[in-house]
Amino acid sequence: MSELEKIIWNVLGYSSMPVIFICGFIGVFVIAVGILKITGNKPVEK
Repeated sequence: MSELEKIIWNVLGYSSMPVIFICGFIGVFVIAVGILKITGNKPVEK
């Protein structure tokens, strides 16, 4: 494998971890909001 290929694979590998974490947080947020909308829970008012 050439040096350029090693650099490309390293960049892809290290950039995939933050993307996976961010997509996971967004997914959990969307599911939580969906559950709250379906169950009819409302935010606490002061």
